[in-house]
Amino acid sequence: MKMPKASRFAGLAVALLLPACAAKTKAPVAGADYLNAYVGQQRVLRFQGDQDKVAVKMKDRPQLPGACDAAVEVKSAVADKAGVRLSLETLGTASAEKAHPRCGRIPPAVTLTLAGFGGNSGAVTGRIEQILPTPEGYLRAYGIAFDRPAGSEPGLAASSTDLRTATDAERRLEVRLTAPPRRLFWVDPIYRDPRHAVQYQGEAEVDGVVGVDGRLYRTQVRGSLEKPHVAAIQRVMPLWRFEPALTGKVMTPAHILSRVVFRIE
Repeated sequence: MKMPKASRFAGLAVALLLPACAAKTKAPVAGADYLNAYVGQQRVLRFQGDQDKVAVKMKDRPQLPGACDAAVEVKSAVADKAGVRLSLETLGTASAEKAHPRCGRIPPAVTLTLAGFGGNSGAVTGRIEQILPTPEGYLRAYGIAFDRPAGSEPGLAASSTDLRTATDAERRLEVRLTAPPRRLFWVDPIYRDPRHAVQYQGEAEVDGVVGVDGRLYRTQVRGSLEKPHVAAIQRVMPLWRFEPALTGKVMTPAHILSRVVFRIE
């Protein structure tokens, strides 16, 4: 059975177009699976948190210019012939005892591109750790050692926020404390209003327990904020780091009440 002439021409046209379309598609680089580990991680974009596009070349200095450190979540990380590209969602402004970023507007999303590294995965990961460190790496850059691995949620904790509701055991532990928890790294969260109808900046109180690993557990946002606003605050709490409370020289879980600057944009 002969194919109609019009159909033959159509088939030929499709056949000619397919290679051209394929040429325009950037193929992933083989061996770039190491980037998958970054997806879903919460980190800190140093110096460039107020930029929606950050381009880094291998020849650039490790420390980028700028003054805005933003907490971010890595949404995707891919490598192609053009380089490595990470898509970041911004969560808020990152701060530490020795770091006081100056941020204006922080865009909802940032694209971080690293070019000129070839297939050198070690050089890529090394630069990512400089530009996009974990809270521990961020503190280390400012000379603050924090090397405690994540532990489990503490059971009994000294009560230092509301003795009226504390148990007898929590009160006894509170009396024995010689040093309260000290905040080392924190994030002031931003909520993106989908209607763009509200702009707000104020303080919110967060109650939680600082474990001996320096992380927050059982966090509760005080006040009458709406559920989406509470969720935005709770989302950044796992990033916070503390020097644990002490009973003599022994690290002790303890309740803490802390304030955050909360923004709605």
